[in-house]
Amino acid sequence: MASLSFPVRLMLDELGAAALDEAAANLATAADTATFLSALENNHQVWRALTEVARHQSWPNPQPHQTEYVIAISRKCGQGVCDEDVETLIGIDSQVARHLAGNRDLYRLRQRADLAWHEAENSLGRSFLAWLIDELDRKAHGAKWRATNPPEPRRPTGPAPTSTPTPPL
Repeated sequence: MASLSFPVRLMLDELGAAALDEAAANLATAADTATFLSALENNHQVWRALTEVARHQSWPNPQPHQTEYVIAISRKCGQGVCDEDVETLIGIDSQVARHLAGNRDLYRLRQRADLAWHEAENSLGRSFLAWLIDELDRKAHGAKWRATNPPEPRRPTGPAPTSTPTPPL
């Protein structure tokens, strides 16, 4: 007897929740400088993509003060970032991930996202988080939008900001 396989489909809010949860986990488990800087850069990329999606989809979350804080801290490339800042980033990522997941179990949602990543033909050579970010963009905008609107650079150029915004409550 043959079995049927149905591809895993994720909605935008599920992709966003999985990406934020993965970014938070990466920040929390970074054990050395290189891994930490990579996790901070990835967190920055997730928030840039998520902010773009939220704006186009008219999502109420993430809220502007959360976005401003996370982007400001994560773009510093680790310079002047203290443990309290990292804990705040992890907390905000987790809070917004739970909000986007709604009543769905975040652990199971991440399992589904991981399965979709393994099933995707275009996932080879890309990390789980990079694939999630690309899927957010692809599903939010579609190929036609990307053809006429090339992506902005993922990292700002120039020196890191010198002031740190107040963490959101």
